[in-house]
Amino acid sequence: MNRLTDLKFLFTAVAILEFFYFAAAMLPPSLIPLATGWNLSPDGHWIAKLIGLSLGTMGYIAWIFRKKPHLGVAKGLAFYQMASATMDWVMWLVMKDEGIFNNSLAETTVIAAIVSHYFFGILLIIAINKSNG
Repeated sequence: MNRLTDLKFLFTAVAILEFFYFAAAMLPPSLIPLATGWNLSPDGHWIAKLIGLSLGTMGYIAWIFRKKPHLGVAKGLAFYQMASATMDWVMWLVMKDEGIFNNSLAETTVIAAIVSHYFFGILLIIAINKSNG
């Protein structure tokens, strides 16, 4: 458990996780449904690119601070992880009839996102509390 709540480890893990989200969002629009299962409108593809850039930037910040984690950055990363997981399941429920998540691959990617973001968010909160002594 100590390894999982080490901020250096968590910053690296978050950087890698967010890089994969960035890479998925930067795929050409014709490949996003194949990789994620999402059925996006043209506006959805544009928003995915904008969010992908944000996630790539967040991953890069986590990568920069991975050797000397900053507590303020850790708090920001923890907030994002928890908020993102919550937004994923809320939007999954709200948009269930819109057809965006109407296949098993899309459902799997959303479930994986929810679980991974809550997992890293909780671990970051534990690590932050340990750092505060």
